[in-house]
Amino acid sequence: MKNIEEIIKEAGIEATAEQLTAITSAVKENYRTVADYDKQKEKLTASEDKVKTLTASLDKFKDVDPEALSAEIARLKSDLDKKDADFAQQLSDRDFEDLIKGAISDAKGKNTKAIRALLDIDTLKASKNQKDDIAAAIKELTEAEDSAMLFGSAEPDEPGAVGKLDAIGKVGAGGAGGDFETSLRAAMGLPEAKK
Repeated sequence: MKNIEEIIKEAGIEATAEQLTAITSAVKENYRTVADYDKQKEKLTASEDKVKTLTASLDKFKDVDPEALSAEIARLKSDLDKKDADFAQQLSDRDFEDLIKGAISDAKGKNTKAIRALLDIDTLKASKNQKDDIAAAIKELTEAEDSAMLFGSAEPDEPGAVGKLDAIGKVGAGGAGGDFETSLRAAMGLPEAKK
């Protein structure tokens, strides 16, 4: 690319050094090179593309009612808060039920539903210290004359009691009938098992 001084010399115009300096500075202030023009054109093209993209994006929202959108956002937040509260209540209820069942089991309760019916569930739920209050309520029931029979071992503790199951599943006949297996062998006409 030729600068202005070369162009003047090729045109046959003679200028002093001062005149060339003045011409060069005037050209720099008033004119730009093709490279500068190309850079500015690229910036303009990029800016136009951004404007088109933003316009297209904004067009998606031209029919949106901001007030309706705000109302919908508020409703969704309210629904989410309600679901969070419901979930927290479900967790709290589950934990409370686990405390009741655990306390009844620890006290060797025979019938959970019957024992639960005797408890003041609403008062125990509202308690600040549910675990201790449930344990105290269960203890009162174990000591009360009318509810003490609901606690203790669920199976008879007598050895050889009729109908008692052992860990393997054998049923003890109990009483004078002797061993269940012996009774069964006799009923089938089989000899007694060798010991």
